[in-house]
Formats: sequence, structure tokens, C-alpha cells
Amino acid sequence: MSRLDELYEVLENLLKLHQALYTFATQKKEILIKGDVTALTAISQKEQKFIKAISAAEAKRIELIDQLFAERGLPVQNATLQDFIKSWTGAEEKQRLTHYRDELMRIVSQLRDANELNQQLLAQSLSFINYSLDFLTDTPEDDFIYRKPTGYGAGTYTNRSMINKKY
Repeated sequence: MSRLDELYEVLENLLKLHQALYTFATQKKEILIKGDVTALTAISQKEQKFIKAISAAEAKRIELIDQLFAERGLPVQNATLQDFIKSWTGAEEKQRLTHYRDELMRIVSQLRDANELNQQLLAQSLSFINYSLDFLTDTPEDDFIYRKPTGYGAGTYTNRSMINKKY
């Protein structure tokens, strides 16, 4: 198998891994809307495995591109897939590599958008939880009905809340 064939294989693998991450991101959106913490934890663990696999595949892609540049006697300094495509002479290979690059860019863009939406949903959920906790634990400021007038009695009711904050 030539290095170029290995590169095609790695690019195909990267594409599949990113598509799987995008699927997880869309599933995570539904899970966040439902508020299912257990499912959110499970899908996050699966995502971590795919992220590690993507990192390994990306390292292999960089290594292969560096080797291909070195074989052609071209300078190898932070070479990207786009640089490699520009340096290649075969029209069929250029087209195939361009296809992989375009598909990867498309799926990464979709993944970025889905992750931003999930981040917003998560922020809204946390905001609602904090609001609910503040509502339940804050001291009632204007409790006029059951409070003794100032100066009467030894205790005040300013530290009263619905939940005891001390453990």
C-alpha cells in the first residue's frame, strides 16, 4: 500500500469519526432538551473515545503528509492538506483529496454549530437550575405577614429560607 493510499484511508477514517461525533452532538441536543443527566454522561463518555481516535488519526495524517512531502523533496514545515493538494500533479488525486478536504470542512462546520447550540442549551439549563436554587434558598425579604414588628421579641426572621443551607 502506498503512502497516498494510506492517506486516503486515514482521511476516510477521519471523515467517519467526525460524522459519528456529529451524530452524538445531535443526540446530545435531544438529551439536553429532555434533561436526562444519565444519558448525557453516557454520550459524553462515548464522545471522549471518538475524540481520542480523531487525535490519533490526525497525527497519522500529519505524519503521512510530512512523509509524502519529504519523498517529493518539498519543504515540510506545518504542511496542511491544502498545501499537499496544491503540490500534487495528478488531476484525479487532486480531485479526490479536494473532496475529502471539502467533506471534512463541511462536517467540522456542522459539528461546530451543533456544539455551539448544545453549549447554549446547557447554559440555559444551568441558568434555570441556579434560578430555582436561588428561589428556594434565598431569604424572603418582604415577609410582612408573619414577622414581629421591629423591637418586639428577641429573634428576627431575616435568615429564614425554604431550605436549610447548613449541613
